[in-house]
Amino acid sequence: MKLKTSDWVVYGIAALSAILAIVLVYGYVQNRVAEAEANASTKTITVVEKPELHSIVVASRDIYRGEQIEADDLKVLNVPMEGLVVKGVIVNPQNAVGHVAHQKIYAGEWILAKKLKSESQSRAQSVEALLDEKRRAIRLPIDPGTGLLGIISPGDHVDIISVFESADSKRMVSRTILQNISVLSIGIENQMRDAAAESEESDNTFSKSNPNKKSMIALDVDTTQAEKLALAMNVGAIHLLLRNSADTELVETKGVNLKVMEKGQRRSPKYKPKKKREVIELMQGGNVQEVITR
Repeated sequence: MKLKTSDWVVYGIAALSAILAIVLVYGYVQNRVAEAEANASTKTITVVEKPELHSIVVASRDIYRGEQIEADDLKVLNVPMEGLVVKGVIVNPQNAVGHVAHQKIYAGEWILAKKLKSESQSRAQSVEALLDEKRRAIRLPIDPGTGLLGIISPGDHVDIISVFESADSKRMVSRTILQNISVLSIGIENQMRDAAAESEESDNTFSKSNPNKKSMIALDVDTTQAEKLALAMNVGAIHLLLRNSADTELVETKGVNLKVMEKGQRRSPKYKPKKKREVIELMQGGNVQEVITR
């Protein structure tokens, strides 16, 4: 069937209408999408590469200088090491167990090899592992009254006062002989090592009930200081003074004797007592008058 010209016109108009409708719909959809994108909040997702973790040994409690490290004193943490430059960090707990702390280590602190000293695992404490070259350890007995028992700890610094009789035996002298001495260890004195089991048990029972039981303290000194302290222990009494950890100044002192103490000036009382007064009250009419007799 042959199409007429009018049919072609109708078909053309229909095709143009369809194309126009498609363009309008596409434009409408694009506008709605653009509006939706403008109103929607944009979220940026940053992809971060998972850091590489390494095992680090840290202290589970405060470890004092001179203490032997045990397995319960340590724990292992996995931490990212990117950007950190730390040498000598211990990554295996077995490399620290049995060693002696050369410096105080705080809870949570990384265990560094330079803070540990090698030792013999057969001993509970290795004092010699704490000593530097040309240093010596000397032990002296102390008691609660003169030795600050319960106050000082290994790693603290103390001054030492000696109370002794003068060379002419005429007076007692008190003098500071050593200053800023480091404490290595503190332990109970064992006087019955070779006793039999039964005797040792009875002696221990007595010592527990004896309030005057002494302890032993080990100090870090040089040979000259050791000689002074050994002499002071043999000629008189020893007293310890605890120092502030930040105070390293050595103070010059001439010491004190009984004559100096006796000549010390007495302080006058801050408030002088009032003199006693005798007052008589006289009443005349509605008035009261006080009369001081002396």
